[in-house]
Amino acid sequence: MNSSIVYREEIYGWEFLEFEHLEDVKFMIVGLPDVGLVGAITGMHLIRSKDMSYTVGIDHYGALPPVVIMNRGRVLHPIRIYRSGDVAALITDVPILPAAIPSFSAAVVEYSRRRGIEYIISATGVGNPKRLEQEKPSLYWLASDKKASLLASSLRMASEPEQGIIVGPYAIILKEAMKKHVHNLVLLADSFIDIPDPEAAAVIVEGINSITGLNVSVDELIKQAEEIKLRMRDLMKETKAVMARMGKEMEYRAPILYT
Repeated sequence: MNSSIVYREEIYGWEFLEFEHLEDVKFMIVGLPDVGLVGAITGMHLIRSKDMSYTVGIDHYGALPPVVIMNRGRVLHPIRIYRSGDVAALITDVPILPAAIPSFSAAVVEYSRRRGIEYIISATGVGNPKRLEQEKPSLYWLASDKKASLLASSLRMASEPEQGIIVGPYAIILKEAMKKHVHNLVLLADSFIDIPDPEAAAVIVEGINSITGLNVSVDELIKQAEEIKLRMRDLMKETKAVMARMGKEMEYRAPILYT
């Protein structure tokens, strides 16, 4: 059975449909399909582990495929926000098309600002050709401002990347956060490029635990790694096609300027 909408708001053409008022949220975890589906796996694991409640549906008829998600008798929007306590998680069952990425990313930041969310935590992978040789992927962070950097100080065994390029929705979320004074912390884990990587997601979850105090176990994520890879291979295939169209390969070269 579906819940009733208690509040509706449109931002840059995107509809945010609240089934519960999104209030008193400190952290918004953004887990979008990207390299190794690290963000998507992270978001879904957090939602299941904390039994988060479906709070907000996000839609845009002109920017998303005409789909709904069916789950246990409920009709769900393809992009959703769940929450538990002061932590919310945004996930999507469909890749965001390149033409829609700018407006979607800007809308997420603006919505977070309007709801008084203190930190947006972007969860993603960074493709590493030597990923197979790693026993445990490395964790990196990138902050939009000093306050987000202070948040990252609780991360053990994590470092800022010396250089690189971010392409896609996380790049725009970071830039919009800087413009609108929303604190954004990007967590990146070494990942396979086009294979779902639950082990990389586990590293991100451990980082989120340190920051938020969620205390989510990654044991099941590691134990079910092969099953997750099989279950998410179709989404990985769709995401790979979208990444190719948005110029994602630019992430694998060094920037032109050094300081």
